[in-house]
Amino acid sequence: MAQRYLLALMMAAAGILVPTSAATSFAQGPMADETGVCSPFCNAAVETEQPPLKPPFPGSLDAESLSPDFGSFELGPFPQTQGSATPQNQDQGGAADQNSPAVDVRKLNVNPITGMVSAREATYRPLTGEERLKLYWKMNYFSMGAYFGPFFSALVLDQATGSPAAWGGGFEGYAKRVGSRTVSAMLQGTFQAPVAYFLHEDVRYIPSKRPGFKHRFLHSIAYSFLTYNNSGHPTLNVANLSAYYGSTAVTTAWLPGHFKVLDYTLSNSSEQIILTFPVNVLQEFWPEVVRAFHHTKNAVPVP
Repeated sequence: MAQRYLLALMMAAAGILVPTSAATSFAQGPMADETGVCSPFCNAAVETEQPPLKPPFPGSLDAESLSPDFGSFELGPFPQTQGSATPQNQDQGGAADQNSPAVDVRKLNVNPITGMVSAREATYRPLTGEERLKLYWKMNYFSMGAYFGPFFSALVLDQATGSPAAWGGGFEGYAKRVGSRTVSAMLQGTFQAPVAYFLHEDVRYIPSKRPGFKHRFLHSIAYSFLTYNNSGHPTLNVANLSAYYGSTAVTTAWLPGHFKVLDYTLSNSSEQIILTFPVNVLQEFWPEVVRAFHHTKNAVPVP
C-alpha cells in the first residue's frame, strides 16, 4: 500500500514539473533546446507564422474615427510656446493644411459648446466623402456638442415659454423637452448631411480670415445663412436651413396638443435659426475664448 502511495506521489510530481519546464522552455524561445538551437518543429512554427491582420476595407471608418469627442478645450489654436510640437498647419477645427504631405487625415474636432467644426477660410479644402461621414457621426452623436445644443435650446425656447404646455414645468417637463430637442437635432443632422453632399455644401463653420471685431462679428451672422461650396466660394446654406424646417415638422408627430404643422414649423424653425447667431459668434471667437481660459488657468498667483 505504501508503495502505491509513493508511486502516486511521484506521478503527480512529474505531472506538475513536466508542463512547467515545457512552459519555461517556450518562454525562452519556441521549441528551442538548451543550446538555443531551434528544433525542426520550431522552424515549422516560424515558417507558418502569419502576419498581423489588417482591416478588410482600407480607408473605412475605424473605432478611432468614431471615438467620442468629449474633449473640452481642444478646438482652437492654443498659444504656442517655444519647443512646442504642435503642428502649425492646422485650422481652427484641427484640420491640417492641404499642402502638408505628412498629414493624410484631418482631425475633425467638434466644439463641446457649439457642436460645430471650423475650417479656416485662408487654407480652405473641401471635405472628402469619408470626412463627411465622420462629421455626421461626431456632430450628431459622439461629441459633447451634440447634446449641449439640445439642452440649451430646450431651456431657452421651450422651458422658458412653457411649450408645450401639456408637459408642465419642473424637472420632469424639462427632461421631456430635452429629449424632444435631442431627437430633433439628430433628425436635423440626418436631413442636412445627404443634402449637403449632393449640393456640394460644407457642413463646417468658416471663420473669417480678416481681423477686426466688427468684421468678424458680421461675418458670423452672415454665415448663419451661408457656407462654402466645394470650390471654396460662399453659397446659400440650403442643406442647413432646410434641415431646420424638415426636422421641426417631424417633431409635431409626438408633441402633445394640437399644433398646426405649417405654423409651428415656420415659427419654431425661425427661432432656431435666430439662435444660431450667438452660437456662430462664439464659434468665430472660440480661439480667443480658449486662449483666455488657458491664460487664466495657467496664471501664477502673486504672493
